Amino acid sequence: MRSQHRLAALAFAVFVAGCSSSDKPSEESTANITGPNSALNDSCMTTIGNRVWFDVNCNGHQDSDETGGPEGVKVTLTTCSGGISFETYTDATGHYQFHVPVGAYVICVDIPEGYAASPEDAVTHDRFDSDVNSEGCTACKFYRCDRTNNSRDAGLCEKKGETEGCSPGYWRNHLEAWAATPYSPDDKVNATFGCDLVDDDNLTLGECIDAPETYGTLVFHAIAALLNATHPDVDFDLDAGDVIDAACTGDKDTLAAENEKVCPLSVGETTGDESGTISN
Repeated sequence: MRSQHRLAALAFAVFVAGCSSSDKPSEESTANITGPNSALNDSCMTTIGNRVWFDVNCNGHQDSDETGGPEGVKVTLTTCSGGISFETYTDATGHYQFHVPVGAYVICVDIPEGYAASPEDAVTHDRFDSDVNSEGCTACKFYRCDRTNNSRDAGLCEKKGETEGCSPGYWRNHLEAWAATPYSPDDKVNATFGCDLVDDDNLTLGECIDAPETYGTLVFHAIAALLNATHPDVDFDLDAGDVIDAACTGDKDTLAAENEKVCPLSVGETTGDESGTISN
């Protein structure tokens, strides 16, 4: 009888040792787990996916004729704490999928050379928009147990060799973006440009870009172009000197044309409806 008890105890000890929690990656594991069906044992699972697509018209909306998707694009799923990462690659139609433990994750897409991310959250329906920012990453989101979320998409907008530009409306509505430039909304217009763009020397850049109906579209576009030319993340075709020369010679059309391009700083916005179409 005692020998039977000893054998039972020994068997239980072996069972417990075999189920040690050390067999599971810890929350601080930095090892990548590769493949669309990677899983951690004995965890409540969730399924996350969907598609990387070629956004032909760069509007951030999955139009019915935009059926193509790049194959072999790397997609990384990382816990919001940065502890665990999963990797997979898009298939021939641009689709991807992860089957992972429930949790809060960020999804990042490696944007191919020659492309930029489409505008983020440009439409209200989550199944038809692009969910990544200009860096190719989504916001942190919690995914529930035993649920499938096939709405995490990423649009790719072909650059086509074009330069970039953010509209006056963008700069008017995003004063925080000025911080990366040498200019402030409180700077005086005439002192900044070195010529009399406005009648009052005390008028500021912020006041004039906020009221194109009052101060005219030349100064409206001149201020936006100067900010575009000096922001490190905008590939603008003019430098600050070119902008000042155009502004002081009244070349509004050149400034407007350069401002009305793809804005890499915008989130879910296009330049057109914020461009300032007031006649001067």
